[in-house]
Amino acid sequence: MPTPVSEAVDAIRGDIQLARRLDEHHLPNWRDDAEFSDMIQTLIAAMPLEKKSNLKVKSLKQVLALTGGVTSRIFALVKDLSIDAIITGEECITDDAIAKWTPVWSRHANPHRRLQKSRV
Repeated sequence: MPTPVSEAVDAIRGDIQLARRLDEHHLPNWRDDAEFSDMIQTLIAAMPLEKKSNLKVKSLKQVLALTGGVTSRIFALVKDLSIDAIITGEECITDDAIAKWTPVWSRHANPHRRLQKSRV
């Protein structure tokens, strides 16, 4: 089954005008390493949260598992958890929030989140 990315690449390759104007670049998925940890901490620090989010290594591994290491999904997860943290008054992303977060990855739309009833 083709992915949205492979469909987009095929569409660009199939149009000579687009192919001449656009270069193809592949972003590798994030791995469980110091670079990923640094990126997550930097991303969370850029969110408008009043408290520092002190996440455990287990939570960082869970972020990778939930997102498959895909950059756009990681950004969507952090954004959604930040919004939830502000709405609930928690003002930081917690290990518990990551454990409860449920992704809904759509084939043709941006990722959305489904909050569990206890968090709404």
